[in-house]
Amino acid sequence: MSNDIITVRDYLRKGLPFLVPNYQRGYIWGKSRGNEKDSVSFLMESILYNSSQNNTELFLQGITVCEHDNIIELIDGQQRTTFLYLLLNYLGSNTKFELQYPIREKSENFLKSIIEKSSCDILSMCAENENEQFQDIYYFKKTIRIIDNLIIRIIDNSITGKKKSELVNFILDKVKFLYISIPKEKAITVFSMMNGNKALMKYEEIIKAEMLRLVSNETEVNETEVIEESEQQKEAIRWEQNLLRSKYAREWDRWLYWWNRSEVKTFYHTDNVMGLLIETYYYSKNQDKNRKFNFENFRDKLLRSENDELSAKNTFYDLRHLQKRFEDSYNNVATHNRLGTILIMLNNDDRKNFIRTYFANHENIDIKEYLKYALLFVSNAKIMDKLKGEKYSEDEKDPIEDAKSNLKEAINNDLLYQNKEYYELASAQLLRLNMEQDIKLGRFFNFEIWKERSLEHIYPKSKVYHQNENRDLVDGNENSLQQSVIDDSYLNRGDFKNNGSEHCIGNLVLLYKNDNSKFSNSSFNEKKSIYFNLEEYKNFQSRLLLHTISVFAKDKWGVEEIKDNKKSIIKEIKKYYEIQ
Repeated sequence: MSNDIITVRDYLRKGLPFLVPNYQRGYIWGKSRGNEKDSVSFLMESILYNSSQNNTELFLQGITVCEHDNIIELIDGQQRTTFLYLLLNYLGSNTKFELQYPIREKSENFLKSIIEKSSCDILSMCAENENEQFQDIYYFKKTIRIIDNLIIRIIDNSITGKKKSELVNFILDKVKFLYISIPKEKAITVFSMMNGNKALMKYEEIIKAEMLRLVSNETEVNETEVIEESEQQKEAIRWEQNLLRSKYAREWDRWLYWWNRSEVKTFYHTDNVMGLLIETYYYSKNQDKNRKFNFENFRDKLLRSENDELSAKNTFYDLRHLQKRFEDSYNNVATHNRLGTILIMLNNDDRKNFIRTYFANHENIDIKEYLKYALLFVSNAKIMDKLKGEKYSEDEKDPIEDAKSNLKEAINNDLLYQNKEYYELASAQLLRLNMEQDIKLGRFFNFEIWKERSLEHIYPKSKVYHQNENRDLVDGNENSLQQSVIDDSYLNRGDFKNNGSEHCIGNLVLLYKNDNSKFSNSSFNEKKSIYFNLEEYKNFQSRLLLHTISVFAKDKWGVEEIKDNKKSIIKEIKKYYEIQ
């Protein structure tokens, strides 16, 4: 990194074009700021005043750039550099000054159009137009008008008596600033730090701007038409283009609003400004996994063809259908609940691959069938193989059948609670049982439970006794017990006769972690009282878990009830997975 105090002339003598990168927002100098002067007026008055004070030097805020590939990329200083470009061209400076706006073609064309024009010609191009389509151009023009007004007013009043050429020389030689050059790889990071991420233009915003620009491109008019008819036709075309642009912009903004609803972001596991829409669509169309999602790659893949306008419209049409699929899946109770369960079961990479396949590629995925295997924590690739009928040789393990065997072993294990793998498999099945009850009720399931999940012993494990390997008397927590403390409130693990225990699936329910602490070591009846006490325990979230609540609706809970519940759950799971 290098730091030097340089003049504007030094800045321009570098002989390289200045690039406004795609992560920057557009030019907005000249914008009113309440009671404060706009930035153009403030800097112009400073320039005019200092030039009248025996060429007193004027120091500007530093400019941070990245020099690479024969360009100067503007990291911090875009507004000042653009202002200097407009000012020097207006004043008739012949100093070479090239400013590039690669993602804003209309803006770049305007900037090129004022080169070597007289101040009168430039001013004539900058009449105020409240309906100006492009923000940059609106403020380019406003800047020129402010410059013209100040120069005419001050010079005409003989405050400076300077000619424009002398003013140019003052700007080039007496206006100075700190020039900071940083490595290319640090450009976006430094920009984000300097702007607090507030001014960073997201890829999605740039894509929106480019698509709106392309769909409203001017259509050429047949030159053989009579002038009056040609002008009328041009006006009609412009009117239609504005309507189309407005329609697309409103629709895009509606998508933006939908994806930024907190419940939608949580459901689809995304913090992105446009959720999963743009990136999902890009990767569904891009088979080259090395081409990451960014504006340039999106543009080159989806917005450039022999007819860019048609490509933009087709892309927007596809995005509209993809967005509808996201919304319809979210708004349908059965799909919402099954899809939400799948999304919390998959890891991040599998989730992305599933979403692209299910939403964007429209592959024929039976969501109910997919859910079965996601609940076994099988990878997306293996599930897709299963759904496509992939066969395995005798020497190969079928991952789905292997996962089913693990589940069968887990739900039959009498000490399930004490095995981490079995615990997770049981949690997933109990989640499903609660979720399916919500489908029957026509209610959207709250998947926050998965992050806050806990398996609760219905009959407290501290109230079940057995002999350990040393033949010591202990409870379900493996804490020592004295025979004298054992009363009718205790269960004997031996009474299960190796068909259940306090740690089997028959004595476990899914709860929110915070609610589990409320239960502590309470008896079944005490837990039941807490569960249904709406006054004292208003914020008991687990009350919404319908399968869980069905257990606490029982009159009593002991060895036989645990054994029956275990048998019932195992039967349901075996039927669901077609396990013999």
